[in-house]
Amino acid sequence: MLLNRVLFMRFVILGLSFTFLLLSAIVTFKALDQPVRNLADQATTQNDVLAGNVMPESSSAIQHTTENSESNQAQVAELEATIAKLEEKLTTTEAVIENIRTPETKKLPQTLQVFSGTTFRSGRDIINDIPFSIVDKLVKEISAFPDSRIVIEGHTDNIPTGNLHRDNMDLSLRRAKTIANILVSHGIPLERISVMGYGDTRPISTNNTEAGRAKNRRVEVKLMPKEGEN
Repeated sequence: MLLNRVLFMRFVILGLSFTFLLLSAIVTFKALDQPVRNLADQATTQNDVLAGNVMPESSSAIQHTTENSESNQAQVAELEATIAKLEEKLTTTEAVIENIRTPETKKLPQTLQVFSGTTFRSGRDIINDIPFSIVDKLVKEISAFPDSRIVIEGHTDNIPTGNLHRDNMDLSLRRAKTIANILVSHGIPLERISVMGYGDTRPISTNNTEAGRAKNRRVEVKLMPKEGEN
């Protein structure tokens, strides 16, 4: 809204500037439009003045022209003062806008790694295989932020586990703990890690296909930035 006000003030100043130029042109045109008298006319006028024969109409016209010129000059001066005040106000407003800082948005968790696909088989929390390069890269990224917390979230597809004592919610939590144990074994302090299980409540793909269920069968490792960290 403040920006709209600035744009409106700019429009007003441009309009006043145009009016000022137009008014100045009119004054100049009127000054140049006065009849140029030759030497004979000047002599005749001087003789008429000396003889007291100046025509009242001519004197009135000259006085009227003088008054109009003075009036126009006064209007020009007033317009110049108005434009100067508006420009000063506009400069102040622009300075205020430049000093306005956008409030910092709350930092969101950064997802460092998603273990999905064939990492876990349906209904199980045992890892099939994870390349060492992926684990090594993840550990280095976590180590770069020693004061940040690590949140590990487990998820499943919607296929029942087939175990009365272990539903998908429990399965997702156990998958998160499996990844947490890998990080701890590579030197990440246990106190920095939090594990959570969401079961099949947060699918990212359809559960109607094997490919979709493989995507939902995942563990996400997230970095919770500490205040002041980028």
